[in-house]
Amino acid sequence: MTIDFSIITVAYNSEKTIERTIKSVLNQSFENYEYIIIDGNSNDKTNAIIIQYKEKFKGGIIHVSEPDKGIYDAMNKGIALAKGKVIGLLNSDDYYYHNTLDMVYDAFQKTDQKSVLTGELIFKSETTEQLLRTSKARFLQKTKHYKNGVRHPATFVPKVIYDDVGLFNLNYKIASDAELMYRIYKAEYEFVFINKPLLVMCDGGASNTKGLYKQLVHENRLFLKTYCPNIFLRFFYITSAKLRLATKEVMANLVSIYRKIENQ
Repeated sequence: MTIDFSIITVAYNSEKTIERTIKSVLNQSFENYEYIIIDGNSNDKTNAIIIQYKEKFKGGIIHVSEPDKGIYDAMNKGIALAKGKVIGLLNSDDYYYHNTLDMVYDAFQKTDQKSVLTGELIFKSETTEQLLRTSKARFLQKTKHYKNGVRHPATFVPKVIYDDVGLFNLNYKIASDAELMYRIYKAEYEFVFINKPLLVMCDGGASNTKGLYKQLVHENRLFLKTYCPNIFLRFFYITSAKLRLATKEVMANLVSIYRKIENQ
């Protein structure tokens, strides 16, 4: 039987959140999917929790636990194992709504089945929840300026696109998802926008952690060197990115100090 979706979760020491993530997949109203969990050889209770849920899935959980070279290497392993027509990447501290796969499937059926499907998400921190919207206009504007124009956790990519353009580039440690989306765009695949939230993304992921300024600047420079042919535009965008990222770094440090004071 043809599998419609491959849902891939990558995890490492995720015992505090992985159960909620697994349950959100198990509780989908749409049932024609496989679930793949790639664990980076966790040394907490992550794998024990995964094993507890294996039998609750009709086809079981495809479960791999071994060392990897980071989150994008783990994602690539999952994609290589996937047999579904459409692949969703669900982080181990995020979770779907019960009808997420239904919404994506309905949108997919209206396409040429070679289109990226991308939606909105709720970004949840310790104290707030924020709807991160999406639209074709926003995507085109961001992409024009060599920025990421989609909400990657709420983005589903047909397997045939990965087969064509390739997997995540491991030269990027933080922004490989942005580079892949741009590569797909340059290959002239259509992006279809679902103007509804598809999942809840919880604060704490790699790209939300303070102290990553140098790596982000390095990856921004690498991205622009690859895709922006105009040397003057490259200089402008790199300078702008440095300023923007430096501001974020300062703000992250201020928030960290504030939380320490509040918790005393």
